Amino acid sequence: MFAFSSPNDSPIDRKFLAANRWRRLLVMLAFFIGASKARAETPPNVLLILADDLGYSDLGCYGGEIQTPNLDSIADGGLRFTQFYNTGRCWPTRGALLSGYYAQQIRRDFLPGVTSGGQGTRPEWAQLLPEMLASAGYRSYHTGKWHIDGKPTESGFDVSSLNQVGRYFRPLPGKDGRRGRPLEFEDDFYLTSAMADDAIANLKQHQQRHSNKPFFQYLAFTAPHFPLHALPEDIAIYDQTYQVGWDVIRRRRFEKMRSIGVIDSKAASHLSAVEPQLGPPYHFPDAFEILGEDEVNRPMPWAKLTKTQQLFQAKKMAIHAAMIHRMDIEIGRVFDQIRSMNAWENTLVMFLSDNGASAEIMVRGDGHDPQANPGSGQTYLCLGPGWSTTCNTPFRRHKTWTHEGGIATPFLVSWPQGVGSPGSIRRSVQHVIDVVPTVVELAGASRSDQSPQPPGVSFAKQLPEPVDTEPRTLWWYHDAHRAIRQGDWKAVSPKDEPWELYHLASDRIENVDLAIPEGQKLRELTSQWEKMKQAMTELASKDLTPEQLKRSAGAQHTSEKMLQAQRAAQPKRSQHLLGGLAFRVADRHAFLIAPDGTDAGQADKPWIFYAPALSRYPDQNESWMFKRFLEAGVAIAGIDVGEGYGSPHSQSKFDALYDEMVRRGYSSKPALLGRSRGGLWVSRFAIERPERVAAIGGIYPVFDYTTYPGIERAASVYGVSASQLEQNQESLNPIKRAAEIAESMIPVYLVHGTEDQVVPIEENSNALETAYQKARQGELITVKRIPDQGHNLYQGFFRDEGLTNFLINAAKGQANAAAGQSSIPVR
Repeated sequence: MFAFSSPNDSPIDRKFLAANRWRRLLVMLAFFIGASKARAETPPNVLLILADDLGYSDLGCYGGEIQTPNLDSIADGGLRFTQFYNTGRCWPTRGALLSGYYAQQIRRDFLPGVTSGGQGTRPEWAQLLPEMLASAGYRSYHTGKWHIDGKPTESGFDVSSLNQVGRYFRPLPGKDGRRGRPLEFEDDFYLTSAMADDAIANLKQHQQRHSNKPFFQYLAFTAPHFPLHALPEDIAIYDQTYQVGWDVIRRRRFEKMRSIGVIDSKAASHLSAVEPQLGPPYHFPDAFEILGEDEVNRPMPWAKLTKTQQLFQAKKMAIHAAMIHRMDIEIGRVFDQIRSMNAWENTLVMFLSDNGASAEIMVRGDGHDPQANPGSGQTYLCLGPGWSTTCNTPFRRHKTWTHEGGIATPFLVSWPQGVGSPGSIRRSVQHVIDVVPTVVELAGASRSDQSPQPPGVSFAKQLPEPVDTEPRTLWWYHDAHRAIRQGDWKAVSPKDEPWELYHLASDRIENVDLAIPEGQKLRELTSQWEKMKQAMTELASKDLTPEQLKRSAGAQHTSEKMLQAQRAAQPKRSQHLLGGLAFRVADRHAFLIAPDGTDAGQADKPWIFYAPALSRYPDQNESWMFKRFLEAGVAIAGIDVGEGYGSPHSQSKFDALYDEMVRRGYSSKPALLGRSRGGLWVSRFAIERPERVAAIGGIYPVFDYTTYPGIERAASVYGVSASQLEQNQESLNPIKRAAEIAESMIPVYLVHGTEDQVVPIEENSNALETAYQKARQGELITVKRIPDQGHNLYQGFFRDEGLTNFLINAAKGQANAAAGQSSIPVR
């Protein structure tokens, strides 16, 4: 905490430094004593501000280019938390934020067999924060979006108003008292401004009538939730800003985040990869008919958009920015009101978002007029996945998902009387369930004795100075997406997808899935997730009658309409190629493409083990070859082990698919086909299980992990450091063990381009051929070299008669006869 003097300091300097340190020590002691006394004698006022669908990097103080000087000012004078979490969706976050319990515990989000439709009624014991604060003499005010069961004034708030969602401009009534058509709007009403007006009115009234009491003002903005509506003068500020594209803005944000320390470079040395196949969480085809061709539902590279699409998308982000810009202005007015009351020094201000930025695209309510000015009341636009990916920089995914992009929120705290080291960053792991215990502690309030032990942890001790905390466990479940964080480990599973595992201290962007190399850790976390789910189910159902539970039995996590839209939005896997069957083996995606008329009871059916079976492989490029396999009566199967890069840890998953195929009556000796990185997969299988391999085929296959993906990328999935992977190539790198494959006399046929710069032929296919020749098995390998071709989709790679016939014959037990072909030389 205190710096020692340098040996080079003069005696006078050392004397001055020593005296100065004592003065600082006395000041700090006085601060802590004063802060403790303030908490005991004058509880702080509380201003809790909640934004809606704000991205992690949208604020200036979190890396964004949007002008947010008022929120930036409380970052400068207060604290920024970098690992603060919400629930990934609006209503669960609001229930958890004001109760201090997980939303599932109080029936405000879906639990199988407990809540129907995901939004039930709270148990009687589930008090909200204003009810607790009443025990300490607080007067509580609510402004804005509610989205919790019951009415605010029935849950402890003394005053509540503007519980309004939808359009930000207020429509004028028509002649019959209803809304007129076309819609016309009041000139002086904008919802965000009206909410600030209401909060200011509450504070003025409080000063006039209840100045002897502390206040709690909960200000829940709808901004920047869709529809994208903003004042024209605010849109004009950002009209040109986003025409450079979301790729550029995302990079700029990331660099700024790193420079200001919001992102720990150890945890995020680069941006997360954009997921080009992942669009909105729900697909509504009618919305795209209304919005037109300029709307896009994928985060494709900006350069691939047409000019009109770029202008349309840039305008949407300009409106989103304008909404945040205006919200910041209105928040500044609320701050000014508190200062005018001489209450700023002892007001605890907290700001956060209910979830990550939204990738949704839909048209609701009064519809959308394509001819109206974008951002006006007649329009209904949504941000979409391109800009949502940018707003959630540097994380993956969006609102509703439980990856970091959906659940990480900026969290600002200002309290001049209680915050030490203004402008500091706190990296402790916190959650919205922690807000209630923190405020209750600082206010000297109490919760009902009837309430079960809440899961939240007060972060009051983090306000004066950073404090080391014990690793904690946090839990998520929303829209059938699951996650659990335990210390620095996080397991996450999107709907209908296998569990993934990340070490957040070194990979906050969830880039390297460690589910396979760290299988034991994953099992521990998923087991804990299930235990916590069971405990929450017991608590949430404790006071329900058998009839109520019966009504919820078998209920889905959302309505049938939304469920269908969610299914329609899920990225399609390429394993459905040629009508393939998708199934799960060892909690991994697998596929089987079988010939027509295959007898389920038939034994020893021929098949080809294909790799890699990532979500996009096999793709249409394999169609010609696969059709030939099927016509010959040969099936194709594969299993997705993620980016395993031939790691030995993947072998148990390969074995699981092999065992399943044999159980289904398929041959115990399939042929293997590896495309690109799939070469690492099939060579690993051949090394570990040579007796199960009829032959190996390859399309520009990788055998040497130092060429692709490289030591750094491969190390984590091998479960070792980069230096260890470098040093232990003799045992870990498949190409270094190529002699074992050759000595097992496994026939090989490879097709490889001579100009391949991604997977160089010399270190891969040629190196395997050399290993066979040294083992005196050169007649068993064919390397067909394609002149002047690199790592591309040249049709010749995928329609090679020699490779295709070789694999058919091998799968049918005739590999040796097909393998003795001479190599085709490089021209």
